[in-house]
Amino acid sequence: MEERNRVLGESLSSLMAEGKMQAALALLDGLQPADAAEVLESLPYEDRMRIFEVWDVEESSDALLEMSEDGQVEVMKGLACNLATLIISEMPPDDAVDLLADLPGGTSEAILAGMSPTKAGELRRLMAHGEDTAGGLMTPAAMRLGEDLTAGEVLDRLRETPENVEMIYYVYFQDGESRLTGVSSLRELIVADPGKPVREIMHRNLITASPEEDQEKVATLIDRYDLLAIPVVDKEGRLLGIVTVDDVMDVIDEEAKEDIYSLAGTWEMEEQKERNPFLAALLGRLPWVLMALALELLVAGGILRAYSDVMKEHIALVFFIPVILSLGGTVSLQSATRMAVDILGEGGESRRFARSIAGELSIGLAIGILSGAAISLFAWSMRGDTGLGLVVGVAIVCTVIFAALIGSLLPLILKAAGRDPSKASEPFLATIMDILGLAVYFLVGVALI
Repeated sequence: MEERNRVLGESLSSLMAEGKMQAALALLDGLQPADAAEVLESLPYEDRMRIFEVWDVEESSDALLEMSEDGQVEVMKGLACNLATLIISEMPPDDAVDLLADLPGGTSEAILAGMSPTKAGELRRLMAHGEDTAGGLMTPAAMRLGEDLTAGEVLDRLRETPENVEMIYYVYFQDGESRLTGVSSLRELIVADPGKPVREIMHRNLITASPEEDQEKVATLIDRYDLLAIPVVDKEGRLLGIVTVDDVMDVIDEEAKEDIYSLAGTWEMEEQKERNPFLAALLGRLPWVLMALALELLVAGGILRAYSDVMKEHIALVFFIPVILSLGGTVSLQSATRMAVDILGEGGESRRFARSIAGELSIGLAIGILSGAAISLFAWSMRGDTGLGLVVGVAIVCTVIFAALIGSLLPLILKAAGRDPSKASEPFLATIMDILGLAVYFLVGVALI
C-alpha cells in the first residue's frame, strides 16, 4: 500500500507540473480518504496547498481528517480564512473542535467568526469542555427520538436521518424533558414488531459518562462493555452527545504513547512542543536525569564510600556490583509495568491487587534463586571462594525480591495518591534499586564474610 501511494504521489506531482490539475484531482477523488491523506503528505508543501485551494470542500475535509495533527495545522494555516472555514464546517463537530484547538487562538477565532451563528455556537459549546474529557471528545450529532414512538415509527425516522448524524446503530430515547431514558440498537428495532412501543424494547440500564469524565475512563468504559458509542449526559440526565469508538481508538493511541513516555521518564511539554520541539524534549527528560544524578551521587555514592574499606579488603565484591544493580532495575521495572497494566486495565480491586503482588513476589523469588545460583557458581569458579559465592547469591535473591515488591507497590501508591500509575518511570525505579541493591549487597557481605 505504501509503495502504491508513493507511486501515486509521483504521478500527482507530474500531472501538476504539466498543468493538468483536473486530472490530478480526479486521481485523488478515486482514493480512500486515508490514502489521499498519505499521498498529499508526500507532496511538497506548495503542491499540497495548490490541491486544497481548488479541491472539492467535502473531499478536502475527509482527507484532512486523516492527516497527522501537524499536517492538518500546516494546511489550515496556509489556506485563506474563508476556505478554511468551509472545510472545517464540513467536519463532524468533535473533529472540528479538535482541529480548532490545535490552531493558534487568532486563527480559530477568525474561522469561527466566518461560520453561521448556529454552527459556531455548537462548536464553542464543545470547546468549553476540557480537551481530554468526554465533553471534548463527544459529538452532539446523535440519533435521539421520543420514547413514545413505536419500532416502525423509529425506522421511518431513521430513513430520514441527516447525513451529519455520525452513529445510527444506536438510537437514544428521551422523555418530554429531554432526559435520556433508554437506548436500542438498530438490529433490535429491525427484528421487532413494527407496532411494538419502543418503551418495551429499549434498554434502561445505561452506561453513561459525564462531560467532565476523563477521556481515558471513557475509553475504558467503551472497551469494557463492548460499546460502539457511549452517551454523555449532564447532571439532569439530558443527552449532550455521544463519544464514538473511533474517537476512543485515537485516545487509546495517545494514552499508550503517554504511558510509554512515562515509563521511560520522558514527556513532551505541550505548551513548548509547538514553539520549540528541542526545548520541549529537553525539559521533559531533564528533571528525571537531574533527580537520578542527585540520588546516585548523594545516596549511592555515600553507600560506596561507607563500605570502601570492605571493598579494599574484598576487592572481588566490586566485580559483581553491575550484576546486582542490573537485575534489581530490570525486575522492578517488569513488576511496575505489570501492575500498572492491571490497574489501568481493570480499574482495580484490592483483593486482586494483593494476588498480583503475591504473584510478582513468587516470580521474583524464582528469578532470584535461579540467577543467584548461577552467579554464585560463577563467583566460586572465578576465585574458588565459597564465601564470595554465598554473598553474591544471597544478595541477588534479596535484591530481586525487594525489586519485585517495590515495583509492584509503587504504581499502587501512585494510584492511591490520585496520580497516574504509569508514572512509575524507569529512571526513578532504576535509581531506587541502585541504592537498595548496594545497601543489601554490602550488608550481606559484612554479615557473611
